[in-house]
Amino acid sequence: MTVDINEVGTTAFVIACFRAMEKERARPLFEDPYAEWFVTDQAMGMARQLAGAVPESTHMLRFRTRFFNRFVERGIAEGARQVVSLGSGLDMRAQIFAAPRVTHYEVDQEAVVRYKDEVLRGHGITPCPALPFNYLEVDLPEKLAEAGFDLDAPTVIVWEGNTMYLPTETIFPFLNSLCARMSSFRIAFDYFAADLQERVFEREEDLKRIEAVERAMGASFPTGFEDLAVFEAETPLKVLESGPIGELGEAYGTDDIAENMAADEGLSVYQYGVLGTR
Repeated sequence: MTVDINEVGTTAFVIACFRAMEKERARPLFEDPYAEWFVTDQAMGMARQLAGAVPESTHMLRFRTRFFNRFVERGIAEGARQVVSLGSGLDMRAQIFAAPRVTHYEVDQEAVVRYKDEVLRGHGITPCPALPFNYLEVDLPEKLAEAGFDLDAPTVIVWEGNTMYLPTETIFPFLNSLCARMSSFRIAFDYFAADLQERVFEREEDLKRIEAVERAMGASFPTGFEDLAVFEAETPLKVLESGPIGELGEAYGTDDIAENMAADEGLSVYQYGVLGTR
């Protein structure tokens, strides 16, 4: 299938390329047999450019993928009956973590939903319920409910690769809209622990690293949070987990690359967090 990756979103394809390359590693951190369906020459070129410009980024994305996979696995094991992926892109967790009595929902722009639907059906897979919306511009709980979502059932929400692109003033109202309608959920996300509007970094090399990632991805990151306490102050949610993504590699039992990354203070700017209803 011929596709304009700019229409669907270049970052979605680039991330799919990194996921597809994982199977080539001696000690893969995850399996995604579907990712290769979304690999294009243009996207692979961008992925290699990113890996060359910021070598650590490759491993950060690997650790990030493993983190969100474990979040979904653990959530289902602990009783979640619904999984929602916000800005889902070409994420295939709905297929990878399909389970009895668990319903997956995806939310993304119409072009992404339409393209992904065509690819999956072309491979004989019926997609999970997918909402073709910008989730900041609609009443998301209402749209989910219309698609069969149970607002009172335990839910885990994947918010991967989103917060750094969103205007800060939209994030807390969005989370509060979820809290107002959904009884019980946990939401996992990744974020930059720095003020990206002012671009003030203690080390110049850390700023250059961020800017190199932006150039390679053809994107800009306007938003970061220096302290997750702001989420507890601005929403009814409680911070359940947080930490640098670069340190996850040690927990996953990877090689000395992970050990070196954990020791790199500059990488601690890229972090993960989990919020939950109180």
